[in-house]
This record gives sequence, structure tokens and C-alpha cells, in this order.
Amino acid sequence: MMKNKISLTILSFLANFIMAGFATQFGMLIEPIASKFAANVNEVASIFSLLNGGALAGTIAAFFLIEKIGVKRMTLLSYLCIALSAAALHFTSSLSVVMIAMTIIGLCGGVGLCIAGTIVVSVWKDKIQSTMLVVQDATFNVAGVLFPLITTYALSHALSWSYSYLAVGLVALGTAMMAMMTNFDLCENKSKNSNETASGGEKLQWNFSIISAGIGLFLGMLALYTFLTWAPMFVKQKFDIPFEEAGNIITQYWSAALVGALISTLIVSRVKIQHFLMSMMTLALIITSLIVTTDKLEWMSYLTYGYGFTCAALYNAFIAYGVSFVKQASSKNVSYILISGSAGAMFSPAISSMFESIIGLQTVMYAIPIIYAIILGMLVMSRRQAAENSLAMA
Repeated sequence: MMKNKISLTILSFLANFIMAGFATQFGMLIEPIASKFAANVNEVASIFSLLNGGALAGTIAAFFLIEKIGVKRMTLLSYLCIALSAAALHFTSSLSVVMIAMTIIGLCGGVGLCIAGTIVVSVWKDKIQSTMLVVQDATFNVAGVLFPLITTYALSHALSWSYSYLAVGLVALGTAMMAMMTNFDLCENKSKNSNETASGGEKLQWNFSIISAGIGLFLGMLALYTFLTWAPMFVKQKFDIPFEEAGNIITQYWSAALVGALISTLIVSRVKIQHFLMSMMTLALIITSLIVTTDKLEWMSYLTYGYGFTCAALYNAFIAYGVSFVKQASSKNVSYILISGSAGAMFSPAISSMFESIIGLQTVMYAIPIIYAIILGMLVMSRRQAAENSLAMA
């Protein structure tokens, strides 16, 4: 039984590892892809939107399909499609094929992330469940360091831009083979049970706390990607420094995010996820307030490192928080929270750009700590609501 749990958990980690392999290095590949296909840089950059849009569509599809088709079948189908798409990226001579393949990878990767969350909430309970979900974020960040190194090696040795993605495709093929040999009964049975529970009474599946977790993650990703989009320009204007120097703020964020994800894993294994998430959102509120108000340039690096550390495990911490208020979490609960996060990340640049043109960059940056204050208020309300429900049932 324990061996089966470990196999399933490794599959859930690989889902995040594979998605990060495609998503975290695209900025390094825009120019090589444009050169290879003699295409416009802006046209190539838009392909990244297909990956993100596909991921959002994948999480929406997973909401409806996982319980109908089954976790094992969806896992096999998703990772075989990703492996074939990665091979197509490597061997194609058409930019249209690249666009189609990236959309399929995003779609199947989004499904994979929902499967990863479903596996963990089915296999593990309580504090171990929260810890495993946060480890998934650490796995994502590890891949975000590893695969760009492969890309750097390939490009510096005059190899094709696609070798790094081919490496991710091989991992996806290995994941499909591992899934084929793994028993998914623990997940499939829980999925059936959750369907029966849902038909008997939705209150066990949906409540204010899990709904607020989805809204909270949407707002959290909205705030984070607003920062990642506008922080370099904000720092450049405020402190009158070159844009290249201001851009270091993004590198500093991701460096701290990797360390933060690893340390968050240790913290969550010792404290309740509710306490962890409220502490992180409080820190995010304080740090972003200081970022937008400080007049000391030398503080910015430290504050950005702190912000990266704080937001490192944001995604799966919200999943762990939401499902902690549900007696038997289903794949639909996990998919709902992931859909919310994907939507926040996808729409943040468009929303923040619209407001930047109306109210200005300074005001947009001031909105970031306000968003964290709203999230914190929602978390307090959901905990109070859960406590009142527990008293009423006692």
C-alpha cells in the first residue's frame, strides 16, 4: 500500500516538473525560435499565450472529465500527447506546428496539474497532504532551474532550440510509462465516492471556505503577475536607474522563490496550512506595502527576495487550504481552485495594462498590497465561517 502511495505521489510531482519544463524557459527561446523560422519576435512571443491559454483550458476540461474518464486514463492520454508534441517541436520545420504543439502541451499540462492535486488529496490526509501539495511547488521551481540550464547548454553549443523541450518530452514519456504500471485504485475509488457524495449532498463538496480559496488564489495570482509585469518599469521610473538594472528585480524574485518553496515544505510539515497561508499573506501585504512606498533603492533587493520567498508556494498552499475544509475532496474541488489561479495569471497582464493606462503605474502598484489585504480578510472570514459550522454541527 505504501509503495503504491509513493508511486502515485511521484507521478503528481512529475506533473508539476513537466509543466515547469515548458513554462519557465520560454523567454530564453523567443529569439532562437524566431531565427529558426524567420519569424517576427512578437509573433513568436505570442505562442507563450497559447501555452498559458491551453493550460487554463486544460484545468477547465479536467473539472468535467477526470471523474468521467478516470484518473489513470487521463494521465496516460495527457503525457503521451505531451511526449508526441515535444517530438513534433523538435522535428518540425513549420511555425504553425509549433503553435499547435504548444497549445496541446498547455492543454494536457493543465489537465496534469489537476490530476497531480487530485492524487495528493486522494492519497494523503491532514498535515501530510498539505506538505505534499507544497512539495509540488518546490518541484516546479526545481524544474525552473534545471531545464533552462539545458537550454543554455544547447544554445551555447550551437544545438537546436528544441533540445530542452525534447528532454521534457522524454520525462513525459517516462511519466506515461510509470502511470501505465501504477495502480490508481486509491484515486479512482475516491473519485467515485466523491461523485456519490456530490449527488447525495453538495454541502460536503462545496462551502464558503473552498470557494473563497479559489477567489483568493485568483486575486493572489492577479497581484503577483501585476508585480512581475510592472515592477521593473516601476523601479526604473521611481529610482531613475537603467531598465537592465531594474530588471534584476525579476531574477531576484525567482531565486528566492526556489528557496522559499523548499523551506515552505518544512514549515507546512510542522504547522497547520491555515496558519501558514495567513502568515504568508500577511507578509505579502507588509512586503508589497514597503516595496511601493520605500524611497531607499538598497532596500528593493531585500524586499524582492522576501516577496519571492513569501509567494513561493502560493498555488498549492491555496489548494491545501481549500480542501482542508472539505470532508472528502474531489478532483472538481482541485480543478476549481486551479482554474481560478490560471485565470488570475492569464488575465493579470490585460487587467493591469488597462488600469495602468487609466490610473497610472504608481496607482496600479499601490493596488497590490490592497489585494493582499482583501485576501487576508477573506481568509479570516472563511475560518470564522468554518468554526461556526463546526459549532453548529457539534
